[in-house]
Amino acid sequence: MRKKRVIFICSFNSVRSPIAEGFLQQRGNGQYTVFSAGVAPVRINPFAVRVMQEVKIDISDHKPASLYQYRNDNFDCVITLCDNVRTIAGEIFPDSDRFFHRNFVSPSEIGRTQDETIAEYRKLRDEIASWIIEIFPAAFPDQKSITVGDRIERGVIPLIAGSGQSKGT
Repeated sequence: MRKKRVIFICSFNSVRSPIAEGFLQQRGNGQYTVFSAGVAPVRINPFAVRVMQEVKIDISDHKPASLYQYRNDNFDCVITLCDNVRTIAGEIFPDSDRFFHRNFVSPSEIGRTQDETIAEYRKLRDEIASWIIEIFPAAFPDQKSITVGDRIERGVIPLIAGSGQSKGT
């Protein structure tokens, strides 16, 4: 059986899309070939690397990729993670079978302590993980019976419980 091809897209391919790519690639039951890209790619954010290491997912070798380098590729799922790339992704990948979109706001590092910044990155990581479980339930069969609200209310995503920091700590 052919693995489904999935691409996660955000503005810079430095926080949201590498986090999403890391989760689905490393925890997705081997069912997907996963990519990520940005409209204006820059190097990966060290806070994103740090919060993913807390849950035993290493994205430190992530290489930023331009959305345009994939314009001739076909993907089973195109997933946009911020509002400003939603339209352009649809134009570049008009033949993709499925489109998903949710706007995740990257944490601001300006005017915050390091602890506050890390807490915001953990929150983003957990929200992305929850959403990935929701849209790819077959990849996470042991998570089906737990609602997103339950995961958020408990402060941790069961997928990562016990292996890293929970939100807000």
